[in-house]
Amino acid sequence: MSNLSVLSLFSGCGGFDIGALSWGCLDVIWANDIDAAAAQAYKHMVPCGEFHHGDVQKVQSFPKADILIGCYPCTGFSMGARRRAKGMEERDLMSIKGNFLYQEFLRALDQANPKYFFVENVTGMVSAKNGWFFEQQKQGFNDKGYTVYVGGMFGPDFGLAQSRNRIFIAGVRKDIAEHFIYPGPSVTHGKEGLPPYRTMKEVIGGMPLIPKGEYLDESFHGHYLTRQRKRGWGQQSYTIVASGSHVTLHPAGSPMKEIGKDKWILQGDFNRRLSWRECARLQGFDDSKFPEMPLKHLYKVIGNAVPPAFGRALVKPVLEFEGLLKNKY
Repeated sequence: MSNLSVLSLFSGCGGFDIGALSWGCLDVIWANDIDAAAAQAYKHMVPCGEFHHGDVQKVQSFPKADILIGCYPCTGFSMGARRRAKGMEERDLMSIKGNFLYQEFLRALDQANPKYFFVENVTGMVSAKNGWFFEQQKQGFNDKGYTVYVGGMFGPDFGLAQSRNRIFIAGVRKDIAEHFIYPGPSVTHGKEGLPPYRTMKEVIGGMPLIPKGEYLDESFHGHYLTRQRKRGWGQQSYTIVASGSHVTLHPAGSPMKEIGKDKWILQGDFNRRLSWRECARLQGFDDSKFPEMPLKHLYKVIGNAVPPAFGRALVKPVLEFEGLLKNKY
């Protein structure tokens, strides 16, 4: 049986695609991202028939494909963005350009006519504008002829040593949905009969304590010290973010101490941000696969990425339904 074809939009460095391709049943025929660093990383790490580096809004036509992956940005709805935009009206958040890129996804959905589609995004998208923004998207998918499934994904449930929370949207074309109800991704860790949650000790414990040139070695600004930034070896890290300045602290050394409302101080003599390689591993990547690029670009593409474990888990039920996993691991 032949592999299913994949059209990938807003591909980033390819986290979702790497996870999905790990089953050996899929081929990415076309992918896209506007960011130059993400494009460089994707082309270096992901086998792809054609990669289009540029604005998706300028793409005239998309190829037919069995699966559409499109983790379009919703710039104003992440928790970090909402903290930065405290007091901003929802209508102003909605004016941010990235928040309407889902319309390009709908256009690709119409042209590619895939059997299935997948979206991963920030949890804040669901509640934005009292849910209106999210309902607009779901209605758009329904109008294009898809049955829509929505759920949450918690990083440790899928083997990440990182407490990342995201939502997923899965769509099944209605003619296929008559026979297949998408069950959602199956967790791989933390439940009875499964391996325990992974910790930072397990994932990054053997890495160098002072990896020269691989972490941002600068002072900790006032905003950085407004909340807890350090977890211990036996825990999962905070969410890996796309800014080297804001990435959380390495677990070694003394914990931070709260001295007042939104005021924390560092203790002890070992306090540094996570390195880009540590961030990559906490996201579930093989850090040896990344191309050479400036440090800030590495932090950005890794923090913006969908963890490969999410992509792998999300496509599994579809591959099982298609009968493609009978001889796979």
